[in-house]
Amino acid sequence: MHRHPIVIACLILIASWLLIDAATVKAGDGDPLAIRTWPSGMVSLESLWGFHVVINPDGDALKQLPRAPDQTVSTSETIDHFLTRKPNATKATWIPAAEFTEKDPHAIHIKTLPSKSVSANPLLLEVDGTRLVFMPDGCLASPADVPINDIKSADLLVLSTDNPWRLTDPRVIALMKSIAPRLVLLNQFGASQLEIAEAFGKSIGAKEAVTLVDHNTLAVSQSRKPKYQTQVVVLDDSPWQMPDELATLFTKMEKSNMDSQKVFAKLSPQQLNFRPGNGTHTPRWNTEHMMGRQLLFFSQIYHAQNPAIPVMDLNPKQMPPDYVAAHPDWDGREEARQTQRVSEFTRRFAYLLEGLNLDEKAPGSRWTPRRLLKQMEDHYKEHTANTVKKFDLPDWPKNE
Repeated sequence: MHRHPIVIACLILIASWLLIDAATVKAGDGDPLAIRTWPSGMVSLESLWGFHVVINPDGDALKQLPRAPDQTVSTSETIDHFLTRKPNATKATWIPAAEFTEKDPHAIHIKTLPSKSVSANPLLLEVDGTRLVFMPDGCLASPADVPINDIKSADLLVLSTDNPWRLTDPRVIALMKSIAPRLVLLNQFGASQLEIAEAFGKSIGAKEAVTLVDHNTLAVSQSRKPKYQTQVVVLDDSPWQMPDELATLFTKMEKSNMDSQKVFAKLSPQQLNFRPGNGTHTPRWNTEHMMGRQLLFFSQIYHAQNPAIPVMDLNPKQMPPDYVAAHPDWDGREEARQTQRVSEFTRRFAYLLEGLNLDEKAPGSRWTPRRLLKQMEDHYKEHTANTVKKFDLPDWPKNE
């Protein structure tokens, strides 16, 4: 009897082959990305810096996105651009690669890899050290025309086709073996095509089990492991639905987070760096501390559930004399954006909380989910109130 090895991955999406060398890293080094699949073959990418890119946009599917994309791209166009945004800038800019001279560690480089096929080209996306390739159906129809030199050993290869039988083509199988991606995401597939996905995985020498996920989000990050075995993944095209009790706790935390952002967004760099004569912390320390605690505590849980998400520690030194600002030139709006980026990160990967008892310690953490969410809600209120008190100090700097 033929056995179908299936991994239902609501909690653990990617195994240790996507681990970063160290368990704890500074953000910017192997930041986790979210890849999401949507109806009609649309795919979106969200980075920790807050960039949101959509590939092959579809009108109806666009309405389901959590927010409007910063940029949409299509496999039918020719692209070699950077999506970039400097700190303190309001909006992201889309710049041709030939004109991009800045150093932006968070920029997304997106370029077409021209093939002989006139209908569609593969796209290479490079961000936060991760290399992602999007390959449309036209490439699978003419696999010999696909340039592979730039995409070998990609961290993620998205194969987008509504014709699952493409994967039985010996030419496609040979192409996959040549590329040898760490992860293959079969877009526009479903559980009903599982046998084809399994046969495809076996033919390319992938891990035996196909990872079948019942929602549309996949965490991916840079891998430094020289040895790996390709993993095949199939996602649903519907977002994960947060349970009501957890959603209520999240909403309260996010409101407290947003209320704090409104206070800090009004401050100038001079005000953020203000060192009170009474020896208390600067306003900037308070916002870095609040953001850092949320990022650390949730990334600890998420990392324990899925190693593709590293533990990220951006916490400042605790005592005022030891504190050095991470970004002394950031204005209040950028500090607020940083707080919002962490809020979005927390919700983006919250599916990793599914199945956890809200009143038992979460994996990798000393917190229960309920206590952590309530603590973060109160933490934003406490430190924001402490900062507001500084506005009445006699030496408080006025806005320039």
